[in-house]
Formats: sequence, structure tokens, C-alpha cells
Amino acid sequence: MHADVSAELWKSATWVLDTGRADRSAPASWDIAVTAIGFAYTDPARAWQRLRGLFEAQRPTGQLPSETCKAFPGYGHSLTRPAAPPLHAVAAWEVYRHCAAHGAAPVRQAQAELAWLYPRLSAQQEYLTGETSHPGFDAILGSADLALAQIAGALGRLADADRHRDRAQAAAAAIVRRLWDPATGTFRSRDPRTGEPGPAHTAAGLLPLLLPDLPAEQAEAIRAELASERFGLPSRTGLPVPENDGSGRGPIRVDLNWLLRRGLLVHGHRAEADQLRTAVTGLVHANGHYAAYDGDTGEGRGASSDERTAALCLDLLADRSAPAYARV
Repeated sequence: MHADVSAELWKSATWVLDTGRADRSAPASWDIAVTAIGFAYTDPARAWQRLRGLFEAQRPTGQLPSETCKAFPGYGHSLTRPAAPPLHAVAAWEVYRHCAAHGAAPVRQAQAELAWLYPRLSAQQEYLTGETSHPGFDAILGSADLALAQIAGALGRLADADRHRDRAQAAAAAIVRRLWDPATGTFRSRDPRTGEPGPAHTAAGLLPLLLPDLPAEQAEAIRAELASERFGLPSRTGLPVPENDGSGRGPIRVDLNWLLRRGLLVHGHRAEADQLRTAVTGLVHANGHYAAYDGDTGEGRGASSDERTAALCLDLLADRSAPAYARV
């Protein structure tokens, strides 16, 4: 992306985070995690404040307030999980690893906040872990364990780090064993009560790419699905990947594409990850920071100063590194 375009997008995204929708009193749990990733670059103290405020209201069971599935991309119509998946551990790790750019005081704060959050993030993980029934939810659950492994390692809790890595490996194996459908070459949700599979070719079925322990056969199947007419990587359409509920192309969401880009980087597909990054940032620069975009035209939908979109644009502009748990 041209330097001037990047500078303009950075400025507009920063403005949205600082002033856009500032009067909204109760953001969803998913929104708090996503926006913390953006504040890692502009105001890490605010990122920690949002995460801490959410986890101060955590129930003894590990459940968080304001947990809603509606904010999370890729669910479709076969939703069976009661809460948004735990992106908060990923967010906390991202804020922590970027804190050094802000000076010594933010580093000290980040270390203290990480130590306070870790047992609460672990409790959330325990609360949400259950029967593997949704590829998107369970892929992010596994990704959270990988982030928790990094957090535990930074805190010197090496046994806990090993435990989280083992759980992430087990999550990848369970997703393949229970949700992989060889007939369609996709991951499909399952009703935990009946065992019946949900629709094939949904956006949720793409998200297991986040897991480095996903076998090569399934990772390549997701790449093929991404390039299909149902989704179409930017090389085919010029637009980011749209949602799909199994019946047709849906709106484009930046958080879905941010997750997919991370998945591509996890498996070493940097060229495709860069294509996706360019398509997302170009779409937002051309149209504005909308909550979603038309899957065929790119026209903005919903709120025009969406904090999630702004936050993830900052991350897409600033950070081209693969996650620390990328597949070797």
C-alpha cells in the first residue's frame, strides 16, 4: 500500500478509536478484545483498562458479562454455542508484546496487567471448553490456548505454558476428528444434541487455519476453499473474503479477514496473507470504517465509525509478523 494511503488510513482509524462511538456504554465482550488490539498501538493503558474492566466483572464460573455470539463472524444459522469465543487472551498477548514501543512505564504496567489477567483468562478458557461442535469457535478457543502459552511463558509459568500448548494440540485433533467432512472437503459445525452436521462451505469452516497443528491436508483444503467462487481471495475478486452461511456470499467483515490472515501466516502463506491485508486496508480506505461491507460491491454497511474495523486496520498496517506459534 502507498505510504500516503497508509498514513491517511492510520489517521482515520486512530480518530475512530479515540472519538468514534465513544458514548457506547456497554460494548460486547468480542468488541472489547478486538479494540484492545488497536489500542496496543495508540493507548496501551486504555487497552488494559478495557480488558481489566471486563474481567473485574467475571463470574466465579469463569463466564464474562456481555458475551454475545452476534458480534462474532462466521457463525451462520446453526449456532449452538452460548457465548463469543475467547479472543481476549490473544488480545492481551498482542498488547503485551507491543508495549516496549511505548517506553519503560508501559512495559511495567503490561507485566503487572498480564500477571493479573492470566488466572482470569485461564478461568474463562476452562468455562468455555466443552464438546467440539463449531469449527470457528473451537479454532479460536485453541488459538487462545496458544496465546495463553505465550503469556504463561512470559510470566515464568513453564508448566502452565506446556499445558496450554497440549490443549491447543488436542483442540486441533478434535476439530479434525469431529468436524471434518471428507465428502465436502470442509469443516462443518455439529449440533451437540443430535450430532447432525450444519451447512458446508460456511466462513466458520475456514477458521481452523488459525491452528498450527492442523494437518496439511485440511490446511490445503481451506486454501482451496478460500480461492473458490464462494469466498474468492483478492486475487480473484479484488475484495476481501465475505461471510457465507452455506447458502451464498454474505457481507465482508474485517474481523473475519483479520483472523484468516493470521491463519495464513501461521501456515507460512505470506503472499496470500499480504494480498488479504492489502485488500482489507484498501477497502476500508476507499469506503470508510464500516461494521461490514457488501460482499459484491464493497459498499459500507452498518455503523460508519466502527471501532472493531478501526482497531484491526491499525494492526494490519503496523504488524506484518507471523504469530509466535506459527507452524515451523
